[in-house]
Amino acid sequence: MRELLPALRAQTLRGLRGVGRARARACAEFLDAVHAAVLSWASSRLRAFQPEKDALLAALERMVRADLEQILQQRALGARRIEAEIQDTLETCLCQKVDPQLPQLTLVLVSLVEATLQAVRTLLIRGMDRLCHYLRKNPSGTQLRREVYEFGEIPWDPELMQVCYREAERNHNHLTQLAKPFGFLGMRSLVFGAQDFAQQLMAAAVTTFLQLADQCLTSALDCSQAAEQLEKVRGLVLKKFTSDSETTRWRFTRDWLLGIFWPFVWGHLGMRCNLETPEADGDILAVGCQVLTTEGVYRDVIQGLLLQRIDRELEKVLGAGDRARAPADCSVAQWDQEGADGEHPSDSCHFTDEEAEAQI
Repeated sequence: MRELLPALRAQTLRGLRGVGRARARACAEFLDAVHAAVLSWASSRLRAFQPEKDALLAALERMVRADLEQILQQRALGARRIEAEIQDTLETCLCQKVDPQLPQLTLVLVSLVEATLQAVRTLLIRGMDRLCHYLRKNPSGTQLRREVYEFGEIPWDPELMQVCYREAERNHNHLTQLAKPFGFLGMRSLVFGAQDFAQQLMAAAVTTFLQLADQCLTSALDCSQAAEQLEKVRGLVLKKFTSDSETTRWRFTRDWLLGIFWPFVWGHLGMRCNLETPEADGDILAVGCQVLTTEGVYRDVIQGLLLQRIDRELEKVLGAGDRARAPADCSVAQWDQEGADGEHPSDSCHFTDEEAEAQI
């Protein structure tokens, strides 16, 4: 900043000597210039570091690849051995304890998620329609600016979002009763999770709407043209919201079904490893790494088999389409595949500037 300040002062300092609005405008311009200069400086430094970063990553990959491949091969063998050992016991547990309750728990969870998503969608449509109405009525009025501001605040307005939050709580007692035999005590966290994804989806949709609207609405458009453009934006946002909702529905239901059943199944099977000292466990694959111990392999094998059960039930209820859109699961390693490096993409439904221009 010390290097940048002299040039910035020379550009904007004269305007700062004014009074009233002129001085405020000059101050704003000065701050904008500072912000742009800092971003430009940081970007140039990051670009300059990128070749060195790529070289370091390549060297690190070469260094660890041999050991990593050996560990993954050992773990794949261990996972197959463990699965063969516990297959019968686990299958008995799943058939007797999980299968009778899985369909009903799945339906109730899906119902909770769908009701919450529908409440978010209704609130979003109402806000967008209200903006379109004011744009047709008075495209340059102060009321329109106020409406735009209030629309942007919807995700953070507890009173407006309350209808979505109530839907997330509607089946609380029923879910509690269904999950009680499995000793599940995280129902309040489940409800908070549903309320959280409602707020996140609303925030992402509102941001996307305002982003696209800013891209397409210009002073060159008359009132009818602006309203037409805004209708296109509305359609794009709803299409993206539908896609994100389907992904959220599958992932949320799947994660919480696993959260309800997994501790019960693990405790029922009584899988415990001796982890007091690394030397005491002859099957440790990498000292100091929890997921590369025998217990870690047991956990992942059991979770993988349990998730197969959950996925089949979800496909019955939701269909295979939602699963195809959902990101690959990373919690259960696919030991027969090298690396098993699936990564959850962001839940955000924002567009980049290039994507926004292409959509419009």
